[in-house]
Amino acid sequence: MKRALIAAAVLSLAFAVPAFAVEGVQPPKDQAPNFEQKKADILKNIEMRMTRMQEEKTCIQAAKSHEDLKACWEKQRKEMEKMRGGMGRMGGHGGPGGPGGPGGQVPPQGK
Repeated sequence: MKRALIAAAVLSLAFAVPAFAVEGVQPPKDQAPNFEQKKADILKNIEMRMTRMQEEKTCIQAAKSHEDLKACWEKQRKEMEKMRGGMGRMGGHGGPGGPGGPGGQVPPQGK
């Protein structure tokens, strides 16, 4: 009786494992358009982030004072809030909207 149960368990595993392996190898044909759309959306989001970062870099490079840097950070924070739908900070310290601007670093005050 024990041998029959063990044999049944081994056989069921022997057939189940290859079935799962076959599913992972062959993606369904109807997901191809979804994949292409997802890929296009991801690339679009990357381009948008790169554009925002380039604008922030240009602002920082053009800054002549601490107040100019603060204005750059404030502009970036407002843009991020707008992108998030006005949700504001997502929690935690640092980052756009956090204390001191990106990365939570507070630049030293000039005297």
